[in-house]
Amino acid sequence: MTAPTTWDVELRVPADAELDAAGESRTIEVREDESILEAARSAGIWLSADCQQGWCITCGATLISGEVDHSRAKRYYPEDEAAGFVLTCVARPRSDCVIKVEQYGELLQHRADNDRPPGRSKLG
Repeated sequence: MTAPTTWDVELRVPADAELDAAGESRTIEVREDESILEAARSAGIWLSADCQQGWCITCGATLISGEVDHSRAKRYYPEDEAAGFVLTCVARPRSDCVIKVEQYGELLQHRADNDRPPGRSKLG
């Protein structure tokens, strides 16, 4: 049996994020069969998330480089992909990636600008 492929994913946490890792960049290893959120939490980086189905956008992030698969997302639009947004709760890397996390506000504004539903979160 072949071991799953793994990818290096650099998570860039904005300085103003309400996380212990605020202002840091951390690289984690993500298996092809797990989400970026799962791998981050396993590595001790507790990224924001709510629904964990690709619906609420609480886990919104920006893909700086690399490629991810969103086939498990419940609500992810072509406009989101074109603008470089990812949903870490369902995104699975398909290459090494660099991702700016904690971009909920930015994704919320993007959805409003593109007349798309914002999603629903229990947070905020």
